[in-house]
Amino acid sequence: MTVELRVLGQVEVLVDGTRVDLGHARQRCVLAVLVVEAGRVVATDELVDRIWGGRPPRRARQLVSNYLSLLRHLLADAGVDEVVIQRRGGGYVVLVDPERVDVHLFRRLVDGARAEGDQGRALQLLERAAGLWRGEVLAGLDTPWIASVRQGLELERFAADTDRLDLALRLGRHTALLPELTDRATAHPLDERVTAQLMLALYRAGRQADALDHYQQVRTRLVEELGTDPGPELQHLHQRILTADPDLAVPLTGAAVRSPVVPRQLPAAPGLFTGRLTELAALDRALPTTVAATDVP
Repeated sequence: MTVELRVLGQVEVLVDGTRVDLGHARQRCVLAVLVVEAGRVVATDELVDRIWGGRPPRRARQLVSNYLSLLRHLLADAGVDEVVIQRRGGGYVVLVDPERVDVHLFRRLVDGARAEGDQGRALQLLERAAGLWRGEVLAGLDTPWIASVRQGLELERFAADTDRLDLALRLGRHTALLPELTDRATAHPLDERVTAQLMLALYRAGRQADALDHYQQVRTRLVEELGTDPGPELQHLHQRILTADPDLAVPLTGAAVRSPVVPRQLPAAPGLFTGRLTELAALDRALPTTVAATDVP
């Protein structure tokens, strides 16, 4: 049996790919708090605050207990024994393998990529991490705590995606990245690292003029909205693109450069012809003498 707990989108528990009914929004919110904090005891008062904010009902503590009791029954009915909800010392904790929780798996993959020495392997880890996201974090739930967690995780996602795109550019995937980079530049018009990524991809795709034009657009917005010029790194990249710096070409890495394809249907080259020396000499004498010509009519 494969069990997944997911919060990078709607709060879900999947058993062999089938979604478990977790009840109403407050009940899902209780589970979300414990899943995000998997392995850590969350005090009951803290649970109440995270679920209702500053306006809890009078019987909030009893409601939390009831919600968790119902969740235990729902998970048990679905045959889930890999997820354990326990009461401990004035609070509650979810015990589960972090690999089964998308947010914890995401963080492990990102940390692993940043520690990985091989760029291709690091990119694979970051691509897998990006694939865990299904939409807005904790979609359908709305409390001050949820909003704070959502904002923090979106920042983690943005940083991981930026690292992923840096690696993909180093490995020569600029053409495939252009649509995503264009969307990110539209969503984050004043982010200079995002701007640099798009400029580099455009330049490597043979669109030098577009790269320079994008720089000017961003520079204008920075001056008008923030009263500042681009930073030194972005200015330096602009100058290198302007002068067509050859060092900006795609790096010659194993992932970016592929060996030419050799047609496999052709026979092997013939070996040296041996034997029948008398017959070969006779053929040589029969051939007319040829004269090299430089002009062909």
